[in-house]
Amino acid sequence: MEKTIEQARQMLVEWKGNSYAFGFDVLGKVNDYAGQYGKRALLVVADLGQPWVSGTVNRITSSLEAKGIEFEAVAGAQPNAPREDLYRIALQVTRSRPDVVLAVGGGSTIDAAKAAIVLTAFSPAEAQMALKAAEAVASSIDPYFGVGNVTKVKSQAAKSLTPLVAVQTAASSGAHLTKYSNITDLATRQKKLIVDEAIIPPAAVFDYGVTLNSPMGITLDGGLDGIAHAWEVFMGATGQPYYGRIKDVAEACLQLIVYGLPQVKINGQDRKARLCLGLGTDLGGYAIMIGGTSGPHLGSFSLIDVLSHGRACAI
Repeated sequence: MEKTIEQARQMLVEWKGNSYAFGFDVLGKVNDYAGQYGKRALLVVADLGQPWVSGTVNRITSSLEAKGIEFEAVAGAQPNAPREDLYRIALQVTRSRPDVVLAVGGGSTIDAAKAAIVLTAFSPAEAQMALKAAEAVASSIDPYFGVGNVTKVKSQAAKSLTPLVAVQTAASSGAHLTKYSNITDLATRQKKLIVDEAIIPPAAVFDYGVTLNSPMGITLDGGLDGIAHAWEVFMGATGQPYYGRIKDVAEACLQLIVYGLPQVKINGQDRKARLCLGLGTDLGGYAIMIGGTSGPHLGSFSLIDVLSHGRACAI
């Protein structure tokens, strides 16, 4: 397992370079990344006020204060990133006009923050012009669903997005590293997807120590999601030019997660197991940047009102 751990570390460094801080005791890097973009930050925090995340948030805010970065904190998103949370976060971004947004949470909060930044960057007129969006929906997130639509508007409007520093707190979706934003319409029970290189967070931090106190349900769901990422991409890679790379990534991902999940069930404080889950699910994020998911993820989108995302993918 030690060899696989080292291989995973090397893969992540080769992929992300200096834009990603991962491992234990790296939470202090948040203020370094944030400070690159300015002195005013908006913290979008999942489970804001809940005991299991309060220690993490306190460490982040203390480090921001030490660096002279002003900030305010708002609640993040509920599971599956409902549209209502996206719009609420977008309102806060518009109101506070931060130099940088810090999304502190799992995939739902990070996905909602990605979409909120998109929504606040462009006017309805710009969405209409670049995407031929109907006037009735041009002010909503709807025109941006699909592949590459954010980049189309960004290029034509010649505007930049507010920088996002994604601070992952759950070994699961890999949202802090990827080009995806899943948003759910609870009224229709439909999940929709933005796929765009423009929404990849320019900086990310994942302190695996944060997960030591994660609820077991979140841990198990996250591991299952990571397995699905690697397995689905690998199963669709036959004959593709990236087959060799995804084979290496998927093998390491699956070995790490399959080792880590049973161990954390025995002892949630097992640091080696938490390390394996963090590295494994990060590689799951790498996998979905190499190729696309397939049936399990597509099917999970119709089960949002029945099961958590990881368990839906597993089924």
